[in-house]
Amino acid sequence: MDNYYATRLNCDLAHSFMEGTKMKTSLITPLILATLLFSTSTLAAMAPVVKCNDCSATASLDTAKALASDNVYVVDFVNATAQKYISDDKGNTVVAKMSLGDITRLNQQFDYRKTHLRALNR
Repeated sequence: MDNYYATRLNCDLAHSFMEGTKMKTSLITPLILATLLFSTSTLAAMAPVVKCNDCSATASLDTAKALASDNVYVVDFVNATAQKYISDDKGNTVVAKMSLGDITRLNQQFDYRKTHLRALNR
């Protein structure tokens, strides 16, 4: 009889522990994902966006330089592309890789155009 109750108690404790672990995991995972999604979206929202339709790579770079900002998104609606440019302290402007959050935010911003932009990472 004593073994039965001891075994039953151990099973109940193990079950309670596992349920607690599931609960913690089920709450932590969505919070981490939401934080990552909104942090990249916030960065895209703060950077200026410039339209340069049917631009060459050189014209797109010149457009980004003319804005004189640290981060610039150049959007081409004719070719349905977007590029991210980053400028350093010395004034050098280079193409940067766009994250999924960046391109998602731009597509949400220009949703009224019914165009799905894609990242052009050169």
